[in-house]
Amino acid sequence: MPMARHTFPPLCYPVLVLLLAVFAVSARATTALPPSDAEADRRFLRECCANTSNAAVCYDSLLPSAGSFHGNHVKVALAAGAGAFVRLRGFYHELRRLQRTGTGAGRAADMALGPCVTIASMVLQTEGDWLASLRRLETAAGRRRGEQAKSDLFNAQFRIGAVGSAATGCTDDLESCGEAVLASPVGKKVAAIVKNVDLYSVIAQELVINGITLLA
Repeated sequence: MPMARHTFPPLCYPVLVLLLAVFAVSARATTALPPSDAEADRRFLRECCANTSNAAVCYDSLLPSAGSFHGNHVKVALAAGAGAFVRLRGFYHELRRLQRTGTGAGRAADMALGPCVTIASMVLQTEGDWLASLRRLETAAGRRRGEQAKSDLFNAQFRIGAVGSAATGCTDDLESCGEAVLASPVGKKVAAIVKNVDLYSVIAQELVINGITLLA
């Protein structure tokens, strides 16, 4: 028994042609859409990080927050600086742990941790002031406040730079105890943490220096 053929009534053909035409135009329009907000956010972050000493680490570490920057360089610097302070806080807690357990590298190394802990603690206490300074610079009005804006920018640069200095100073203290201390397991661990803290501190400082322009 022959299979029945399905035919469209004559009036359906113009409708089908119209639908196909609409689909084709829609497909072309889709390919011509402007970049999405997410793509624009990533491009802005990439441009900000291009002026840092380690663009890849800068971009990868801040990418999860890219959607919150909205083209504002100060917001990028705030996020980067917050990450640097987080790493310094982790370093501080590790130093406190070593104070309790001992470094295993001798009494001199154990005693060298004291200044490291003190300085790291002091720098961590400045985080609130650092945040306040940068937040005043988030708006164009804040960047037009003359001497106040200059003071805020200087404080932001200085305090985030101190994060790295607090870490690298600890390496110097351990080094003064002798090369054997730096070569010990705890010495190598401290050196690795210091390198990480300093890297993120430098990136944040560069974002402040290169990205924030005061307005007349």
